[in-house]
Amino acid sequence: MIDQNWPRSPPKTILLATDLSSRGDRALDRAAQLARQWNARLVVVHAIEGASDGPNWSDLDDAPSWRRPPEAAIAIERQIRRDLREEVDDLLIHIEEGDPVQVILETIEREACDLVVLGTARDELFGRMLLGDTVEQLVRKSPVSVLIVKTRPHGAYRHLLIGSDFTEESKRGLSVAAKLFPDAAFTVMHAFVLPYRALLLDNKLSRDFAAMEMASIETFIEEAGLPSEIRQRVLPIIEHGLPEAMLRKYIVEQGADLTVIGAFGRGIMFHVFIGGTARRIVDAAPSDVLVVRARRETERRATPTPIPAST
Repeated sequence: MIDQNWPRSPPKTILLATDLSSRGDRALDRAAQLARQWNARLVVVHAIEGASDGPNWSDLDDAPSWRRPPEAAIAIERQIRRDLREEVDDLLIHIEEGDPVQVILETIEREACDLVVLGTARDELFGRMLLGDTVEQLVRKSPVSVLIVKTRPHGAYRHLLIGSDFTEESKRGLSVAAKLFPDAAFTVMHAFVLPYRALLLDNKLSRDFAAMEMASIETFIEEAGLPSEIRQRVLPIIEHGLPEAMLRKYIVEQGADLTVIGAFGRGIMFHVFIGGTARRIVDAAPSDVLVVRARRETERRATPTPIPAST
């Protein structure tokens, strides 16, 4: 059973991990938009990998302050604040030297973050979006859900595409998406490669199979426990083909701006899952992608309870 009370929804603290690249501005804009939408705290993290190899400015020690180069952390914070298009009421900027993944994971725990927002890189040769090593590691290792931003924000998310394989994890993805974005339109797609498709040339068999498929996805949606006003805006779709290809085709043709997939926690099953269909979906979707982290009730119960320090 999935623990439906974890994580909090909507998030109270959002972490944006940025490398200060030009494409990272999209993730910064989206994180700021969500922080304002949810009245959440925004924690911006940048990791400095290794010491700077810049020029020696010691000869400027006696120069006026405006001619002296600022320390790296100060310069980076200035850039982040300058890049923010709109003010965020509750903003924390954390800059630290070290391995980016480790710095980000430690910040998630220390600041009790509920959602991680990441940007992507672009393959200049083929013009496609790439996760990058840091992003892929964080998708694998983050203890909370991860939003991968690929597109430039134009307001709140309006059309969500939820990928379903009828598992508890994908059901969790639908439930969380409805809580986070209750005013959006929802499409739930179950896509799979159909074996023995030639058997469905028989009209009656084809109709019976289609009815069975639709009944299954309708049951899946009902079991997600959505409020009636949201349930009425959910469009169920069955597609026969590779899930990543069918989802991509729908996004391109119908303009969905956020794709949602559910995933296990950080155990071995998540490593298998994200290395398979989910990993391909994250790569293939031209929209932003929300990977909703789900952990099982047994994992929650097994989490050690901190022992109060003796006085």
